[in-house]
Amino acid sequence: MKMSSDLDQIVQEILADMPLKEKIAIANLSEEDIKRFQELFDTYLSGQLGQDDAMGKDVMYRIWEVLQETHRVRCIK
Repeated sequence: MKMSSDLDQIVQEILADMPLKEKIAIANLSEEDIKRFQELFDTYLSGQLGQDDAMGKDVMYRIWEVLQETHRVRCIK
């Protein structure tokens, strides 16, 4: 799927430039909180990439999913 590989490439480029502190902060957001950030991403990506609003939502949500797996603070017993 071309869309999926394009999306993953965009996400990886964004994550490569993102400071660790921001990655951890995003990873620990709830799904409800991440929806609020999607509006900001929609605006940014629409201006930068000329993409439609759905692309911003897809990118932001995918960033959050990746960071949930790799940077979320977990309790260790």
